[in-house]
Amino acid sequence: MPPIARPLVLIFCLSIPLHGQCAKDNRSNKNAGIRISDFSITGTKTISAPELDRITSDLIGSCFDEYSEEMQERVRVSFQQRGYFSAEVKSLRFKASDPLGIPKPVTLEGEVSEGPQYRLADVNFLNNHAFTAEELRHSFPIKKDELVERDKVASGLQSLRKIYAARGFLDMVSIPNTEFASNASMSLNISIEEGPQYHMGKLEILGPREAAARLRTEWKLAEGDVYDNTYINQFLDASRDLLPSGFSRMNAESFRNCPEALIEVRLILAPEEKADHSQLKNVPCEELRKSDNQDGAFGTNK
Repeated sequence: MPPIARPLVLIFCLSIPLHGQCAKDNRSNKNAGIRISDFSITGTKTISAPELDRITSDLIGSCFDEYSEEMQERVRVSFQQRGYFSAEVKSLRFKASDPLGIPKPVTLEGEVSEGPQYRLADVNFLNNHAFTAEELRHSFPIKKDELVERDKVASGLQSLRKIYAARGFLDMVSIPNTEFASNASMSLNISIEEGPQYHMGKLEILGPREAAARLRTEWKLAEGDVYDNTYINQFLDASRDLLPSGFSRMNAESFRNCPEALIEVRLILAPEEKADHSQLKNVPCEELRKSDNQDGAFGTNK
C-alpha cells in the first residue's frame, strides 16, 4: 500500500508562512506584534531616493510591538541616524495583509518632514573636573563639520562613561542637549555629573590558602588606590593559569559602597566556602539618580 502520510507532512511544512520570520525581533511578546513587510514614506523634500530607501530598509523585515508611538519614535531615530535631528513624523499608518498572522504582516505608510541635515559645530562640556574638555572631546567619533549621526553620539557618551569608570567615577552621568543653528549646524552640550571617586576597599579570596596567596600576590590594586573598573577583567586574563578549572567572570564579585566611595572585591575559587563568610552587599547613596542618558537620549534646545 503506497505511503500517504509523508507527503501530507511535507506539504504542511512547506505551508509555514515566511512572514513569520523576523530579521530583527524587537517584540516584548513573541506571540503578538507586527512584522514590517513594506514601508513607504511621503512628505520629504530634500532627502535623496537612495537615502530614503536605506531608511525604510532599517525597518522592513523586522518585528515590533504594535504601538504607533513606539514606531513613530523608531522612524524618527532612523532619520536622526543620518543627521536629520529635527525630523517630524506627522503620521504613521498600518495596513495589515493578514490580521490573524503572528506576527501580523503590515505595510507601513508614513508622512515625514525631514528638516535640514545637521553637521557638528562643536561639543561643549559642563561641570567636568576630572578630565579636561580636550580629553573628553577625543572620546567622540564625530569631528567638526561632519554629519551628526545619532549612533556616533551614543558611542561618544559610552566612551565618556568608560574613561570616567577607569578613574573611579562609577556613578558618572552625562546629559546631552542639542542646540540647532540656522545654518544647519548643531552644537552638542554635555552636562557631566561626576559623582564620587571610588577607591579600592578589601580584597577577599575564598578558596585554598595556597592558591589564594598566589593570586593575592598578583593583585596590584592596593587598598586606597583609585578603583579602575577595567582592572578585574585584566587581572583575570593575566592570572588565568592560577585560577581553578571552571572559574568564570561570575566568580569575581564587586560591591559598591557609595557613602564611603569604596569597592570591595571577592574572588570565589571554592563556591562552597561562600556560605561561611559574611554576605557583602552594595550600599547605595541616599539620593539615587532617577535617569541616566547614557543610552543616547537627547534633550533639545532650539
